[in-house]
Amino acid sequence: MFKYLLAKNEDIPPGSAAVYFGFSAIIWFVIGTGLGAFNAAKLAFPDFVYGLEFVSFGHMRQVHVHAVIFGWISMAFAMAMMYITPALGNSRLWSEKLGLWNCFLWNIGLSLGLTLLWAGMTSGREYSDFPWFIDIYIALFMALPLGLNVWMTIINRRTQGIYTTNWFFAASSFMLIIVFLVGNLPEYFHLTGLTEAYLTWWFAHNVLGLWITPVAAGIAYYTIPKVTGNPLYSHRIGHLHFWSIVVFYSTPAAHHLMAAPLPEWLKSFASVEGVLILVPAIAFVSNILLTMEGKWNMFVENLEVRFTVTGALLAIPLNMQGGFQQTRAINWYIHGTGWIVAHAHLALLGFSTFMEIAAVYLGLQTILKRKLYSLTLGNVHYWTLLIGFTIYWVSMTIAGLIQGAGKIYEVPYIDVVIAEHPYMIARWLGGSLVFLGNLVWLYNMWMTTRLGTVVPKGRMPHELAYER
Repeated sequence: MFKYLLAKNEDIPPGSAAVYFGFSAIIWFVIGTGLGAFNAAKLAFPDFVYGLEFVSFGHMRQVHVHAVIFGWISMAFAMAMMYITPALGNSRLWSEKLGLWNCFLWNIGLSLGLTLLWAGMTSGREYSDFPWFIDIYIALFMALPLGLNVWMTIINRRTQGIYTTNWFFAASSFMLIIVFLVGNLPEYFHLTGLTEAYLTWWFAHNVLGLWITPVAAGIAYYTIPKVTGNPLYSHRIGHLHFWSIVVFYSTPAAHHLMAAPLPEWLKSFASVEGVLILVPAIAFVSNILLTMEGKWNMFVENLEVRFTVTGALLAIPLNMQGGFQQTRAINWYIHGTGWIVAHAHLALLGFSTFMEIAAVYLGLQTILKRKLYSLTLGNVHYWTLLIGFTIYWVSMTIAGLIQGAGKIYEVPYIDVVIAEHPYMIARWLGGSLVFLGNLVWLYNMWMTTRLGTVVPKGRMPHELAYER
């Protein structure tokens, strides 16, 4: 990587930035899930690594969350954008050099930010925990260069029209910058009280709604048609999906603060729009599943299709939960419980992660022109991730319902802790499975670069998956 940072753009091999983003994302995924498994162990076994402040749950939880969101998820998105955007435009990435610098500065900034969080330097606001200068760094040196590369690649495309995927990529990379600059206003200008609380959850909601959700969907709109050979079922439904996310998902986010003294009309508006996210959700899932028509055998045979379709199927419970838990009738019961933790992992570790993994598998093999080193290890990765995630999600959902009942019926706190303890152990087991699966994935992709079978010109890696 370093030899290309000062090279001329035309001397840098196409796809270099995507490769470095891809491997950076996998490494951050290993780190993030390792920290998550460690944190889960501390909740399951309170005496585990006891008495050391720098590995206390309060320090480690923030590092885990940001390593996953801005390390794994966002860098996997960057990898997908730098591979898929030029592929759809029949062109090169606008600037491989900018992409490489973007990757380098991303890793530097994220490492610095996580180190500060680990040391206890934090804003104290959930999901926007970074200090203000790290927030500005992310907007200017991580999000802006990525967006510039995506926008200019689309502008300089050699094809007519802009495919649905690039609509999502271009809009989401722009919204990420806006969300970071606006959502962190309390940190820049020392806003406090209700304003701070409101903007904190506006930021948290829209990082998911205007960055993670649409980019993951855009990846699926590329991966499924590309690998199956089927055209996208409906571009009109894709456009409905795009515009309904813009209208319905960019909610005021007041549903996160139903018990706060916000205007009642604002909370009602947020609840109604929250239910209406079922519009883009149904549009997306139906479009992807109908695109699979006649190719369902590939769900069994092809790793990228299996990961992508699994992510699309997980979008069904995700959006059913997300829509209705924003209503007052349900929110009062599950707010502040493990149910919310389970739902967040359904979005980030379930729906989004499965889409991204498919993009990284497909992109790295295609750019490197190497067949996956071991399909068996790929299948091990899929099943450990799916089983581990399912154990985590189910156990935390049950724990959340127990906590909700304890809150409503005023059960003594210690009794609730005792009742949910078995599910904390299950949470740790599920998280540990995910971490082990990611170690397998990192090894498999590294060996693919070293010993993977060279893909002949004119062939795609997935076409050779079962050839020896």
